[in-house]
Amino acid sequence: MRRVPVSVLLLLLVVLPAAAGAAQAPPGAVLSDNLEYVTRVPGTGTIISANFDRVGGRDVMLASGDWGIKSFDLSDPRNPRELSTILPAGLNPNGLWENEDVDIDKARKLVIVSVDPRHSNVDQASCPDDPAARNNVSKTRLPGCKSGIYLVSYADPAHLTQVGDFIELPTGHTSTCIAGCRFVWTGGPARRNDQLALGPFEPGGRGDGRPIWVTDLRDAAHPRVFADPIDLHRNDGATDYSHDVQVDDAGIAWVSGRGGVRGYATSGRHRDPDTGQRRWAAPWAPILVAGGGVAGTADPVMFMHNSLRPVDGRVRAAGVKRGNVLIGTEEQFNDDCETDGRIVFSDLTDSWGGAKATASTPGQPYRMPALSTWHPTDGSPDTTAATDDCSAHYFSLQDGVLASAWYSQGTRLLDVSDARHPRQIAYFRVQATDPATNPSSVVWDVRWHRGYAYVIDNERGIEVLRLLRGGTGHAAEMGTVRAPAPRPDPYAPVPVDDGRFNCPLFVDSPAAAAATA
Repeated sequence: MRRVPVSVLLLLLVVLPAAAGAAQAPPGAVLSDNLEYVTRVPGTGTIISANFDRVGGRDVMLASGDWGIKSFDLSDPRNPRELSTILPAGLNPNGLWENEDVDIDKARKLVIVSVDPRHSNVDQASCPDDPAARNNVSKTRLPGCKSGIYLVSYADPAHLTQVGDFIELPTGHTSTCIAGCRFVWTGGPARRNDQLALGPFEPGGRGDGRPIWVTDLRDAAHPRVFADPIDLHRNDGATDYSHDVQVDDAGIAWVSGRGGVRGYATSGRHRDPDTGQRRWAAPWAPILVAGGGVAGTADPVMFMHNSLRPVDGRVRAAGVKRGNVLIGTEEQFNDDCETDGRIVFSDLTDSWGGAKATASTPGQPYRMPALSTWHPTDGSPDTTAATDDCSAHYFSLQDGVLASAWYSQGTRLLDVSDARHPRQIAYFRVQATDPATNPSSVVWDVRWHRGYAYVIDNERGIEVLRLLRGGTGHAAEMGTVRAPAPRPDPYAPVPVDDGRFNCPLFVDSPAAAAATA
C-alpha cells in the first residue's frame, strides 16, 4: 500500500471538514451522532410546508408560510438561496393560512395555494350563514370569511406570479393534485352553519368537518368547481372532516380525516360499494376501493391527518401482501405527551372493495387492523416533554426510512422496512436558548430531497439535515436509538386549540413573550 506523507494527512484533516460545509448544531440541540446538521435557512420562520421540483435544469424548493409562497434555488442543496416571494392578492400581510400540505403542478409549474377561512383570524360566528351574503362580504368587509385556492406560477422561479383570480370554495385547509393536477381536491376545516345540508353536527364533535370539493383545473385560466362534494359519510356513516389527500404510485387517492383513511379510485371501472354496481370512476365521482377506520389510535374517534401507501416493496410486514401496508398519522392533543397522536401502520388486506368501510356504523364499527404504532415516548425511561404538544404530524419516506415531524418532540427518523417493528435510528430537536434567535422546535413536516432531510419548523424555519453512515440505504445496519428526555422549557410555544380545528396555532409562552418584549 502506498504511504501518504504525514503533512498531507494533516492538510486533509484541516481542509475536508470546511469543504464539506459542516455547520455547528444550534445551542440547545440534541441530535443523534449519525446526523449531520447542515444549515438553518434565514427568513423562513412561520413556514407551513414545502415541495420540490426541477426548473430550467436546477432544483427548486417552493415553500409556503403566512408570508405567502417563497421559491429557493437548490443548486447547492446544503445552502438554499431565496429567489422570490409572493403574497396572493387580497390577503393581509402575514395572512396566508394554512396551505398546510403545499402541492404543485410540475407540468404547468403551478403552486396550488389553499386558503382556510381562518386566514385572517376572523371570528367565524361573524360570517353570514347565507353563502351569497358571505361571498359578498368576503370581498369587502370580512375577507376572512372566504376560503378556496389561488394559483401561483413558478415557471420563472425568480419571479413568482399569480395566475387568475381567487377560486372560491366551501373548503380551503389543504389542496391536492388529482390525475396529473387536471383536478384538485380541497378539504377542511370544521363546519359553519351554512353547511347544515351536510347533516347535523355538534361543534367539536362527530360530523363537525367539511368534506372534499373538486375543482376542474384542466383549463387553469377558467377553473370550474363541481357543485357536489365527495368523501361523504366517512366517519361511521357521518359526513365529517376530510383533512388531506395523498395519491399513491398506483393512482389511488387516500383521504385522511376524522373517522379514518379512505382510498378512492379516480379512473378505471370498479364496483361501487354504495350501489353494488360497476361503473367508471372519475375525479369528480370517485369510487371507494379500500381503507376505513383505523385501530390502534390514541383517541377512539380517530383524526387521521395524512397517510401513505408504499407500493415499491420497501415497507413490508410478515404475512401481509406487498402494497397492503398503510402508514397514517393520527393528530391528537391530550393532557399529556404520552397519549398524544401516533403514527399507525395498518393492514389494508380485508378493506379492499370498500364494503366494510361503507357499512361501518357507531354500533358496528369497522377498523383496519393495526400492525404497529409508534410514538417518541415508546420505550423511553422518561416521558416528560417540553410541552404537551407531542402529536405526530407530516412525514416523508425514502428507502424505507420515515422522516417524521412531532411538534415539540422534533424530527425522528424511523426504519419502517418492517412495518410490524418500526425502529428509531436518528433524532433532532432544539430547546430554546433565546426565543427570538434560537427558539424551540415546533416541527410540522420533514421532507426528503436528494438525500437531505428538510425540516419544516414553524418556529425555527427550514433546517437541513443529512443522515450519515451511508444514508437511508443503510438504515438496516444502524442501531436503534433513544432521544434524551426534554428538559423543562420555559420558552416552548403554547398550542392554541379551540376544540374544533386541528393543526393548532402556536403563541409565545409567557416566558418567551417576556424575554422578547
